[in-house]
Amino acid sequence: MAFFEALWRGEGIGDGGDLQEALMAYSAVQPEDGDWNAACASGAANPCILRYRSFEAYLDNADELETIPVTAAMIIASLPLTAVEPNPDQPA
Repeated sequence: MAFFEALWRGEGIGDGGDLQEALMAYSAVQPEDGDWNAACASGAANPCILRYRSFEAYLDNADELETIPVTAAMIIASLPLTAVEPNPDQPA
């Protein structure tokens, strides 16, 4: 079974047993303003996911089978929508 590791700025930020689970790891680096397009456009961000043959291969430091470039659209689609509670002190 394949194993996936999510990278942001060259550092591992999470992993998963499938691509969707690995994409959800990007919630750990969510930009304060929520602008994933701008965050991903930064050359330093370089979001990508490494796919390994298995979790054991990952643990054994085997080479990844492929590097999957991650786009802002992929991240946005993978993150759960969260309801924002209205502030009762501010007009709607």
